[in-house]
Amino acid sequence: MPSPDSTLMLLREYGYLILFVLSVAEGPITTVLGAFLSAQNYFNVFIVYGVVVTGDLAGDLLYYAAGRFGRTHLLERFDRVTGLTPERLAWLENYFERNGAKAIIFAKYTQTGFIALPASGAARMPLPAFLFYNLAGTLPKSLALVLIGYFFGEAYNQIDSYIAKISVLVFLGACLFCAYVFWRTRQEKESRK
Repeated sequence: MPSPDSTLMLLREYGYLILFVLSVAEGPITTVLGAFLSAQNYFNVFIVYGVVVTGDLAGDLLYYAAGRFGRTHLLERFDRVTGLTPERLAWLENYFERNGAKAIIFAKYTQTGFIALPASGAARMPLPAFLFYNLAGTLPKSLALVLIGYFFGEAYNQIDSYIAKISVLVFLGACLFCAYVFWRTRQEKESRK
């Protein structure tokens, strides 16, 4: 078992790198914990903010790239399995052309990025627009999480629980809304027949 001194040395030497890697994988709780460690004088809170913003954007770029490059290698080849026909991909491209900003911002605040971010890549949303809207959502969200972690970080387990519960509720609400829109569209198509 590592001694507290060796853990402290490891944290001081590689802490920001570890924080970056963790924020690529899981941004919100990593941001809260990094800011809490700043309040304990292990990190500089301003550097933590820059690192978590950069890590969050890097993770989102990976999702975008998966959608962008996975489209031709996976989605189009396995359209029978995925259900993404050329017509649906055209609809997705049109949707992100008209509503890309809203979709990206919504995903940032509802933890639904695992759906919207690859979809934006598959829809071939221009990378500069993706980065701009993603950054516009990331900066205030990360700032809020840094402030929470810095001032209330000792309650990180409870904060993580609230983040998870709110995200699940918003995601379920979005799913219900999408199901309603799907049902309503189907009803309208049937009534036209």
